[in-house]
This record gives sequence, structure tokens and C-alpha cells, in this order.
Amino acid sequence: MKLRKIKDLVIYQDGQYNTFPNAVSLSDGTLMVGFRQGRDLQRLIGKTMHIDPASKAVHVRSSDGGTSWETTAALLHDDFLYGIQDPCLNVLKEGTLFATFFTWKVMAKEDGGSIGPADHVMEDQWVGRLEGLYSIRSADNGASWDAPVRITAGAAAVRGNAAELGDGSLVLATYGGNEFGDKMTIVRTTERGLTWTLSAVLEHEDYKLQEPNLYLAPSGKLVAFIRTAPKRKGGSAETACPLLTAESVDGGKSWSGLTERPFYSPSPFHALRLRSGRVLVSYGYRLEPYGVRAFLLDAECGFEDVEETILREDGLGTDIGYTSAVQLPDDSILVTYYYYGESGYRYIAGTICREE
Repeated sequence: MKLRKIKDLVIYQDGQYNTFPNAVSLSDGTLMVGFRQGRDLQRLIGKTMHIDPASKAVHVRSSDGGTSWETTAALLHDDFLYGIQDPCLNVLKEGTLFATFFTWKVMAKEDGGSIGPADHVMEDQWVGRLEGLYSIRSADNGASWDAPVRITAGAAAVRGNAAELGDGSLVLATYGGNEFGDKMTIVRTTERGLTWTLSAVLEHEDYKLQEPNLYLAPSGKLVAFIRTAPKRKGGSAETACPLLTAESVDGGKSWSGLTERPFYSPSPFHALRLRSGRVLVSYGYRLEPYGVRAFLLDAECGFEDVEETILREDGLGTDIGYTSAVQLPDDSILVTYYYYGESGYRYIAGTICREE
């Protein structure tokens, strides 16, 4: 099972810091890519950072199968007090557009009090503190949104799509925060995001579990694709951050042991079931040569005889990736991610590929 690359494209680029895209096909066939938009802090303070109190969630659309995209990003959600991070989109079976995101509170270091394990100290001047994790819904393809609902169960951050089970409940993999630290947490809602409960907590002796993404197999099995970081220093940088997977056959209540896979990068992995029944797994490759890679699995995510495809290897550094893929009407696949060129501006990019 292989992929053939067709072309690269620019989806959205301006003078701001555009990152962490998530792509879906809406009920009317329109493609939507949501992403985080922040200020270019490299030019403001001389350093690129992923925490910005002014960041917001925006989106652009394509009505012609990804050939052209809106030139102005529309607002998905903004907050007067907090920076928005990682908007992730889901189209539910009845057509509802369901999104998740989390927020940062940024303050001067001297105002932050005791520094917690989930706090990010920046330039020894500011503290970025996880404020909350939220879900939000739209019944009109994103023209308007309900008020965000805070997810009080589980951890404090999310980067990954929810899985809609056969009974209509939604399962979401979350991570981080002071309470759960290096663990992955599974939360569930039976009310379309109005209330959430904690279903499971997973941890690993050697790895921090970060930015998990869920895939629902035809059998009903859930598979979690998990980014990792080593808990202890040492070893080879090339194999320090393996992909881990875990499986659940009871809707996320219990999980198999975590399995290490021979794919390595400190970047999240995204899984998409294709019309052929195969599963496309894509990720940003944050080792030299920097770029974007993908591979195909069978519908139940067996890892036998997997062949990786290099979609890009012209990246200028590690600040790239966060892939999200969607299949187009002609059965080709659009893999979206963020990237940058010589200008240094981060932009939302895409690569078209096809199964062979």
C-alpha cells in the first residue's frame, strides 16, 4: 500500500503566525480548514513561541475541492482574556459541526505565583498557564456557533479529533495539565458536548503522552495515535519520540497496553479512513530532512508491511507539521499542515496525494 504525491499548495498565508490546521468536509461538500492565528512574535520579540494571549481560532473554506481558498480567514472563536489553541473540527453524522480547543492565560512571571508542572515559562518573563478545555457546536456549517462548553473532566489540552460512536456518544482523547501531567485521558459525552465524564487514564513508564488522536475502525474499535516525549534524557534523538498506539473495544472505557511503532517525530499523528477502507496516517517530520510524511494501514490499523511516503522534505526547521487530512471528491487526498519558507512566516499548506 503506497501513496503517490501530486502537488503542494498554499492554503492560507498572510503576515501572521498561522499554525495547527484541522480539515473537514462539510455536509454540503465545502472544505473547511480551521487553524490557530497569532501574532508573529519572532518579529515582535525576536523569538517564535506557540503561546500568545492574542491568538484566536479562524477558518477558511474551499468550494471547488481545494483548488482555491478564501483569501480572508473568518473567525471561529476568540476570547477577550485568553489565547486560543488547537481548534479541531468534526462533522457529526447528522451534519452538526463540532469543534474543540483549549486556552492559555499569559501573565508576568512575578504575577504567576507558584509555577506548576504544566506552566510554560517564556523568556524568564512570562508564564503561560492552561486555562481551560472547551467544545463548541454549529448547526449551520460554521456561520454561527453555540456558546463554548467547558470540559471539566479529564486533562487541560487537546489536539485531535473526537470519535463518534454508534450510540451517538462522542469520545475525545486529552492530555496534560497539572492534575494528569504526562498522562493521556479519555473523556466522553452522551449529550453532544453539553456535559463530559472521565472514562480512562493512560500512562507510560518511559514516555510522556501528548496530543493523541482517535480513529474509529469499522469494527467499532478505537485506536489512539499518540505523540510522545521521553521522560528521561539520553538515547538517540532519531528514536526519542516514537509513535505509540493503544486500542479500546468498549468505547474508550478500557485500553490495551501502549505499543511502540517504528515511526518517530515530536509531532502529532493524524488518522483518516479513506473510501477504499484504508487508513491514511500523516505527521510532520521534525527531524532532518524536515518535512511531512504519511503511510497507509488497513481499516483495523494493522501495522504489517507498512511503507512510508515522504510528501515533503524541504522544511527549514522543526516548527512545522500538525497534519490533518481530508479526502477530496475525486478520491485524491489533501494533507494539510503548517509550514514556512525563507520569509519565516508560518502559513497553512497542503499536499495532494493519491493511493496507488
